[in-house]
Amino acid sequence: QPVILTGLASGWPAAAKWTEAALRDRFGERCGFHVGGHTMSLPAFFDYCASNADEQPLYLFDKRFAETSAAGGGAEPGLAADYAVPAYFSADRDLFAKLPGGCRPDHRWLIAGGTRSGSAWHVDPNATSAWNACVRGRKKWVLTPPGQPPAGVTPSADGASLTSPVSLYEWFRVFYSSLAEARGGGGGGGGRAGSR
Repeated sequence: QPVILTGLASGWPAAAKWTEAALRDRFGERCGFHVGGHTMSLPAFFDYCASNADEQPLYLFDKRFAETSAAGGGAEPGLAADYAVPAYFSADRDLFAKLPGGCRPDHRWLIAGGTRSGSAWHVDPNATSAWNACVRGRKKWVLTPPGQPPAGVTPSADGASLTSPVSLYEWFRVFYSSLAEARGGGGGGGGRAGSR
């Protein structure tokens, strides 16, 4: 079941240090992050976010951000030093942490985007659970019960993937209001989508 915990990120160094101006200054052009299949510096990414009018904007989705930022941050430690895994998800409760070195699946990502950006409808890989924290700005999560895909979204035969004939932005424009009405203002079925 989804659970919302509040106030956890407000005490992290990231809450103060992850402003656009501070990140531009901290990393400049020294390192690149994964953005929609491309490598971009943070200043280039922020400039793109500020000026794009794409229906499906690129967003930063980087599973190597800790290593990338540690190598490119100059005297500062990497971004992973700016947050702490909440006690609810500590290593003693993390079964993937028990795997031998090199066997653990990817388990942390830095995700950032501008207006209208976000992930497509999906089922989490490896049948895992996840925790997310919104450090700056805002994000809308739409979660749906298993086996109940929302309008406009079709699951594969095995349920491992979902397809939608429209962009995430268009899905929100066309289908979200009916989903919200059906759920009394909430979200509704079979996957997860994220949008800013």
